[in-house]
Amino acid sequence: MAEVKPRCRLYLQLPAKPSAKLEAQLAEALASADAACVLLCRGETPADEGWASRLIDLVQSRGVAVLVADDSELAERLGSDGIHLGVADTLRYAKARELLGASASIGVGCGLSRHDAMRVAEIGADYVAFGSPESSIDAVNQIADLTAWWAEIFVVPCVAWNIDRVDDAERLAKLGADFVAPSARLWQEAGVAGLAEMASVIGQVRRAA
Repeated sequence: MAEVKPRCRLYLQLPAKPSAKLEAQLAEALASADAACVLLCRGETPADEGWASRLIDLVQSRGVAVLVADDSELAERLGSDGIHLGVADTLRYAKARELLGASASIGVGCGLSRHDAMRVAEIGADYVAFGSPESSIDAVNQIADLTAWWAEIFVVPCVAWNIDRVDDAERLAKLGADFVAPSARLWQEAGVAGLAEMASVIGQVRRAA
């Protein structure tokens, strides 16, 4: 019998601006959608650490990993599971790893660059993320090509980044994405129901190893 890879799972990007509505949405999403990870995104103003700490407690109590975007010191203070670096900067990666330790989960955004993805995977990144600020057809096609190439060759997990359409998410899961990360704006546009639908669809994809 052919070996089957673990199913693709949802990676939630949480908007940086705190609100009671968003907190309630997150709690509902964690109850209704199979999410592997929650990322606390950065805003233009300093993070509300009290709010962030409360969210981390909520997420971790559900057995889900929580990462902080681009701030190793904040990640350490809050006791998150790690950090997501939005740019494939090997020096920043090395500093984050030194501060957070070997057990921390450190993922790196690689845009649409094969070279950057190979470079950060080689030095120890726990996942690479392929994505574009835009969710255009062309961008999704490029992410699809990168995902298929990566899944065929490498064992380091990959994330399909800023994927907002369910059919695109399903396609990328079939091509080998380990995680799909809808953009933070999807909380407003599709809500919890949309996130749950995406999680259900990608979770049904089974891929041969």
